[in-house]
Amino acid sequence: MSSAIVRHETPGAMTEAWAREFSEAIEIPAGAKYIVLSGVGALPSNPDAEPHTIAQFGDTRAQTKSVLDQISHILGSKGYALGDVVAVQAIFVGDPANNGKPDYEGFSSVYLEYFGSKTQPSLPTRTRSQVVGLVEPGWLVEVTVTAAKTA
Repeated sequence: MSSAIVRHETPGAMTEAWAREFSEAIEIPAGAKYIVLSGVGALPSNPDAEPHTIAQFGDTRAQTKSVLDQISHILGSKGYALGDVVAVQAIFVGDPANNGKPDYEGFSSVYLEYFGSKTQPSLPTRTRSQVVGLVEPGWLVEVTVTAAKTA
């Protein structure tokens, strides 16, 4: 039995660009240390905007950057790094500026700076889904991660 975390790439038969943004599956060996973060939403980026609005938190790209920066900081404070992330769950609400649809492309453009990049090549598994609403009315995205590492 292997003591390493094993990431299984998405099969090459999946030719859609989005299919290259995550691992198909990840095996975590017994005894691995792991942490699960609560959902993280964006911090206000425009304090002069009306509270609880998209204008206060920014578009999907700005919110995704805020969320992933916070996740990186939280993980680092607990002894983990983005390369240890094995699962990402991202939930979205429809963006009025995108005809009421989530801006998945905006999310991915920022996500790929943090996962699957030259500086951090590890790809977690990932789920993206749309919900009716998030706790903070100005949020467009909220992300939960699980990170794991072997001793």
